[in-house]
Amino acid sequence: MKKHIFLGVLLMLTGFFFIPSKTFAFQHAYESKSDFIYALARNELPVYYSDYSNDLKTVLPKYTGVKVIGSSGSWYEIQYASKKGGTKNGWVTRDEFHSDCLIYDGREKQPFSNGTYQLSFYEENSSDSSFAMNTASIISENFSCTFKYAGDNRYTIRKAGEEKYLKADTLSNTPSLNELWGSKQEAGTFLITRKKDYYTICDETTKRNLSQNDGSILEFTTDSNAVWRLTRNKKAIEKENLQVFVQFDPVWAKHHYGNETTKDTDTNNFCTSGCGIFATVNAIYSLSGHFPDPYELAQYASDKHYRIEDCGTDSGFFKAAAEKFGYKYGFSYDGSGESFKELKEKLKEGDTAIAYLPGHYGTIVDYNAKKDKYLLMDPHYLPKRGTSSFGDWVSQKDLEESALMVQTFFYYKAE
Repeated sequence: MKKHIFLGVLLMLTGFFFIPSKTFAFQHAYESKSDFIYALARNELPVYYSDYSNDLKTVLPKYTGVKVIGSSGSWYEIQYASKKGGTKNGWVTRDEFHSDCLIYDGREKQPFSNGTYQLSFYEENSSDSSFAMNTASIISENFSCTFKYAGDNRYTIRKAGEEKYLKADTLSNTPSLNELWGSKQEAGTFLITRKKDYYTICDETTKRNLSQNDGSILEFTTDSNAVWRLTRNKKAIEKENLQVFVQFDPVWAKHHYGNETTKDTDTNNFCTSGCGIFATVNAIYSLSGHFPDPYELAQYASDKHYRIEDCGTDSGFFKAAAEKFGYKYGFSYDGSGESFKELKEKLKEGDTAIAYLPGHYGTIVDYNAKKDKYLLMDPHYLPKRGTSSFGDWVSQKDLEESALMVQTFFYYKAE
C-alpha cells in the first residue's frame, strides 16, 4: 500500500523537500499560507497516470500552471487545467518537477492589502464620466477604517482603533449610526471594486453602495457614482501583507509584452521580459497597499517606448509610471541613487526601492536594523541569485557582489 503525504506535512517541508537547499541562499521573508504549492512549468512537463508506473498521461506545455496536492516517495501529485475546462490530476517525478518548475505564491490577489486606510468620499461626474470631488461630502481626516480581506474581492470593515464593524445594509433609507456599526459578530462583508482611480464599496447582499449624504452621514444607496479613495500612512509590509508578485505567474506569464506586429508570446512575454513591470508592481503594493494592474503598466511602457524588445524595460519607465499612475495607486517618484546610506534612510522614511541588478530588476521594501539586512523581492528567482518567490533578507555585502550586485535604486514614496 502506497504511502501518501498530504499537504499539512508537505507545506512544512517546502523549501528543502521540493527544492534543493542550494537553490535558496537567504532567509525567506515569509511563508505562504496557502493550502497548496503552486508552480509554473517553465519547460514541457511529463505527467503520468500514477506514482508507481511510467505510463505517460500527457505532456503539459511550457507556461502551464500546476498545483501540488500531495506526494508519495519520489513523486508529486499535481492538478492542472484541462483543455476542455475543469481540472485533471496526475503525477510528476520529483526530479522533473525540480528541473522544470518554478514555485510562486499562489494566493488570491487582493485589490488592496489588509490594513488601515483613510477614506475620502468622491462622486462621479456622470456628464463627462470624469470624477469630480463632492466638496460637501468630504470625510474628515479622522475617518479611518481597517480592512480585512475575506476572499473574492470582499472585505470586512472596522472603525480604526475601535471594535465597531460596518454592518450589512439593512435597506433603511435613513440609517442611524447604531444601525451602521456593530460588533464583530454583526460585521457585514463588502464587495470592493476598482472604478478608475477609486473604489466602490458594495454590500454583497443588497448590491447597494456605501455613500455619504449632504450631511456627511454614511448611508447605503443605489447611486453607482458613489466612490471612495483609500490612502494609508505606512507601508504595507506587515508579515500578513507580504506577497511577491512574480512575472512567471501562469495567470499572465505568457502575456505578450510589446507593440511589435508579430507577437511572439513564447519569447516577448511577462515571463521572459517582465521584471521591470513586476518590480514596479511589488514596489507599489508594498508601499501604498494597492495592487496595480500589470497589463496597464505594460501597455503604457510599450506605448511610450520604454519597452526594449527582446530585452526588458528601460529605467525611465519608473518615473513615467509614477507620473501616469501615481494618483490612482497612491505613490510618487522620489528620485534615484546608488548610495546604500541613502537607501537605508529612504526605507526608514517609508519609501520602497526598485533595484537594478545585473540584467534584472528587483524591489527592496524594508531594512531591519537588528539583522542589518534588506528585504528583497525578486519577481523571477534564479539559482544564480539564490533568491525565492517569498522575499529574502539580504545583506549589503550580498547586494554588492555577484548576481545581486545593485547598480541603481529608483525610489517611490507614498502619495
